Amino acid sequence: MFASDDRNNLPGETLAYYCAERARGGAALVEVSLAMVTPGGGNTSTDVDSQFDPLCVGHPMALSGRWPIRGFDPKVVEGYSRLAKAVHAHGGKCFVEIQSVGTNQANFSGVSKFPWPTHPIHTLPFTSRELDKSEIEQEIEAYGVAAKFAKEGGLDGIDLHGSHGTLICEFLSGAMNKRKDEYGGSIENRARFVEQVIKRVREFTKNEIAVAMRLDGDERFVGGNTPEVAAEIAKRLDGSIDMVTVDQGISPQQEDWQATPMYVESGYNLRLSSPVKSALTKTKMGVVGKYLDPVYAESLLSSGLADMVAMTRALIADPELPNKAMDGRLEDIRPCIGVLQDCWGRMIRGLPISCTVNPVVSREKDWGMSVDYKPVEKPKKILVIGAGVAGLELARVASSRGHRVVVYEKSKEPGGQALLAARLPGRENIRAIVNWLLVQIKKLHVEVKYGLEVTSEEDVVSYVLQEEKPDVVVIATGSYPIRTGFQPYTFNEVSGWNQKNVFTDFDAFDSSLDLGKKVIIGDTLSFIEAPGIAEYLAKKGKEVHIVTPLDNIGLELNLLNHWDHLLPRVFAADVQIHPFTWIKNIGDRAVTLYNFYYHEKETLMEDVDSVIFTTGKLQNDSLYSAFKGKVPELYLIGDAKIGGARIGNAIYDGQKIGREI
Repeated sequence: MFASDDRNNLPGETLAYYCAERARGGAALVEVSLAMVTPGGGNTSTDVDSQFDPLCVGHPMALSGRWPIRGFDPKVVEGYSRLAKAVHAHGGKCFVEIQSVGTNQANFSGVSKFPWPTHPIHTLPFTSRELDKSEIEQEIEAYGVAAKFAKEGGLDGIDLHGSHGTLICEFLSGAMNKRKDEYGGSIENRARFVEQVIKRVREFTKNEIAVAMRLDGDERFVGGNTPEVAAEIAKRLDGSIDMVTVDQGISPQQEDWQATPMYVESGYNLRLSSPVKSALTKTKMGVVGKYLDPVYAESLLSSGLADMVAMTRALIADPELPNKAMDGRLEDIRPCIGVLQDCWGRMIRGLPISCTVNPVVSREKDWGMSVDYKPVEKPKKILVIGAGVAGLELARVASSRGHRVVVYEKSKEPGGQALLAARLPGRENIRAIVNWLLVQIKKLHVEVKYGLEVTSEEDVVSYVLQEEKPDVVVIATGSYPIRTGFQPYTFNEVSGWNQKNVFTDFDAFDSSLDLGKKVIIGDTLSFIEAPGIAEYLAKKGKEVHIVTPLDNIGLELNLLNHWDHLLPRVFAADVQIHPFTWIKNIGDRAVTLYNFYYHEKETLMEDVDSVIFTTGKLQNDSLYSAFKGKVPELYLIGDAKIGGARIGNAIYDGQKIGREI
């Protein structure tokens, strides 16, 4: 999911450490995605000159120089060699996924002529040019060369990317392949390109490395390939490839199905892989599709539904998952919570991946298992105020290093805002990371004292210091929502915000409050708060309207593959969305809205019972000033430091400071 440290699109040291960490943790096979077999064109090209093309909008991943890998460049062999040695040192095998991009990934030539629309990341509009036969031969040759470089670098196999709109996918597609020659029409003709690619790869590698393939089992278009068609294709390829995996979706239209968020069940691709498995007699069947539970994965193997189970996000969250599972330490496996914010979300922006629950990712050289937590020479007494995920993570890491940690929490339950996030429909799994942290700190004998609120009064601070006598105090008290409707689009509060019928996102879950029947949510965050609360309230029978000055809700979530899964839930709940709209005034039972770009156009919405603002959060950091100068070491972490930050920011803060104390 990332490649280069030097931003030259060649495998670097960070990638090698990342893969070694997964092999050390017990993974039998580690696959790197992905390497280009040609420089290509458009926005996934690793050719710098192509970035000057007038049609190029500049895909962040390609512009960063970190991704994709220049699989066609002889210099890649050195990077592959480093990668192979790192994985082999721990008994694992290593593959690289290789591809040539199709039109759908912004290459200007493809299987057929197609008019492609504007996409905020991938491309400006253009109509592709159909590859002629000499160009097809060049593409086939390029696959062979790229596979040869993988073999020369010591890798154990290559995986032909035949899904998500790659060139192989386009040729196989019933919807995209409109050719009239021997490469189009029947399944036999559409499969000709990949069959020739496989043959060339075998020739160039002398059949000395494994050849796998990713197949698109559901193109999700009318006339596109279905699981039954995928099974026919697999039957043709049976024995010519060593392993096949099946997933779904075309890029960029259906990236929401390439890496799915928490709304989608584990094993969602089984309906695609099962028909393919039945068609195979020689080729092994691997399954992909959000496999997180090793017990479930093992059941697929024992039942014969799969010969291999691929776990990407699960091993991002916890690279030791295989070893922990084999040791029976299931409760110690750090759970993936499926938010996609720091894995896919960072990758799609051209950044090295990390993990919301595991900030060690991409920092394996300095923080990984080979380094682990450095024991302290002189243990300290640490008082953590606040048992949200930032405070709990710091307690876990610091106590792992030998410090004595005590945590104060003012409520009766730990988890902070993560618990509120977990109350949104479909996002219950967020609670899993809180539960995991509690299990870990219990094993480390961290003491958590509930129902203890520390205020900033001098006598309270003095009492706490006298009672605990800490060497270190950590303020992890989180943040609180902005109640006034202030936001950076008008730089003003909303008139009428101080009325009794105005609430915040925190209030939405308070059963003691009466929000009434008709609710307006004023949203400028464009994240999960507004759509999640809207769905929650609408399912309770309320009429819910979301107003936002932006062009849609959940804009950040579009980059996190949520829209295909979240928006149908919102619309099914009959939530009304008002884009380009903001609130001018809140009255007792009426709210005046206006068009954000044409202020003269106003709308009076009557019979409104309540208004909820989701416009941001402010740091709850008063204790930092209260303790400053009164304790040898003082730290401010999580939302108390950066109001409104994500769970990943909070856990990273806890991890980092926990290592440094």
